[in-house]
Amino acid sequence: MKEYLNYSTTKWYIGFIMPELPEVETIKRGLEKSIVGKTIVSFTSDTPKMLNYPLAFYQRRLTGLKVLKVERRAKMIIIRFSHDWNILGHLKMTGQLVFHGPHKCVVGGHPIKEGFGCKPNRFTHAIFTFKDQTQLYFNDVRKFGWLRLFTSPELQKALENNLGPEPLENDFTLEVFERELKKRPSTKIKQFLMDPKNVVGIGNIYSDEICFFARVRPERQVKTLKSEEVKKLFAGIKKILTEAVKYEGTSISDYVNAQGEAGAYTKKLKVYQRYGKECLRCGGMIVRSKIGGRTSSFCPACQK
Repeated sequence: MKEYLNYSTTKWYIGFIMPELPEVETIKRGLEKSIVGKTIVSFTSDTPKMLNYPLAFYQRRLTGLKVLKVERRAKMIIIRFSHDWNILGHLKMTGQLVFHGPHKCVVGGHPIKEGFGCKPNRFTHAIFTFKDQTQLYFNDVRKFGWLRLFTSPELQKALENNLGPEPLENDFTLEVFERELKKRPSTKIKQFLMDPKNVVGIGNIYSDEICFFARVRPERQVKTLKSEEVKKLFAGIKKILTEAVKYEGTSISDYVNAQGEAGAYTKKLKVYQRYGKECLRCGGMIVRSKIGGRTSSFCPACQK
């Protein structure tokens, strides 16, 4: 009997919500357990715009390579191969990765129903086939996702381009955070948190939760922050993202995995998409507003 595991915490996202750091980290960990050590025997894709080289180049370079490691940078997945080649991938809003083995099907990313059948479907736009005949599919409804083939020096250059620090790494300190804040005094706090040039991996969900934790309104400008509020924001980034990774990200429905476990951060959300409901901290009403084109939820009573 097949074992169905879901390393994106079997998420069903409302609308098209791009996975944030906790979701992508969860996908990375599941993928790492599934494909490290496997050797590619073929690669195919029907969507040239997803690739940075012609398909024939991918096929020539990838065939025979062994998967050495799977990593994450910001909201991107990195697959490192032998002979100094790497794939840098981004799921964007509707991408999904599916590993299909003889006794295991692992699904991560956007909830494409066909993908949970663990077979190629109309949304499958790239397929890695391994020597043991297991496969990795890249499904994408809107075809916004991509797979980039790089040598290690090229990958390093690509990752250094306009990307801020990793918030859960030890070198992301309060001093680093304060330094980045000072560079953009007129930026709204929510927009600052969501800009990967400042700090990577934070999107609409966790920026709302971090602002609530720090008791600051998301539309305030960075320059209005007091020292204690900066410290609280920094602590919120570390605490909330760490906890969300532990619970394998945020699910916006009650879909569970084969073990019957939701494994999600959803139950811990304090304000995200809770507008019109009672604040869990002060009893006031959660409201919403548009900030930089994104809907933000906050409590006007306890966030100042």
